Amino acid sequence: MNIATRGGVEFLAVFLGLFLSLWFDDYQEDKEVNKRLKEDYLKIHVEIKEDLLHIDTLIASNTQMVTLEEYLLSVLDGHTSFDFDTVISVVGSLSVPTFFGNQSAYTASVASGRFNMSKDNNLVQPISKLYEHYYKRLILNGDLIDQRGEAFDREHALHFFKPIYKSTTVDSQLVKQYFFGDRFHNGLLLYHDFRKKYYLERLRNTRDKLVEVDSVLMKYYLNN
Repeated sequence: MNIATRGGVEFLAVFLGLFLSLWFDDYQEDKEVNKRLKEDYLKIHVEIKEDLLHIDTLIASNTQMVTLEEYLLSVLDGHTSFDFDTVISVVGSLSVPTFFGNQSAYTASVASGRFNMSKDNNLVQPISKLYEHYYKRLILNGDLIDQRGEAFDREHALHFFKPIYKSTTVDSQLVKQYFFGDRFHNGLLLYHDFRKKYYLERLRNTRDKLVEVDSVLMKYYLNN
């Protein structure tokens, strides 16, 4: 073997060695990333399971609030007879149960760079849409209904605080007059309309997406 040929063989051997070394490093890195991604998906799935239970509770709570508001509106519209104690109790029980989902596992995976390295678009896309669209939209609507709830308490429910807290100096006729006035009626409608038409709808849409992502993750585990 002449010098040129021997040099070529040695160069090829070095090249192949370097190539195999780089390939092995990449293989090991991909293997580690996939392992860590699987752990990320598991943590995300645990939080999604928790959020499903939580959102079901909040849908039930807000549906109950809608029913209470509709009772008050029925009284205001003359379809249900006015009972002072019942009206006071209902006004005092109105609240804003809002949903703010768990995002720590998803946020940590994205921050690490692993989530965006995943090649499984059938898994990544629904998870991303849940957090980047549904959760963000629900948080925005949660902030809005919280503001309406605070405004309702401050501007309208405040007039019922004395009877709510069983004060001995309640002017029941004045309270009843305020209840049947346009100011309270309009304030209640503003609160009720947003909860029923927008917030509950956002909760239900988000729940549907949670169920979808839960199913996608279950299929992922079965195949991996």
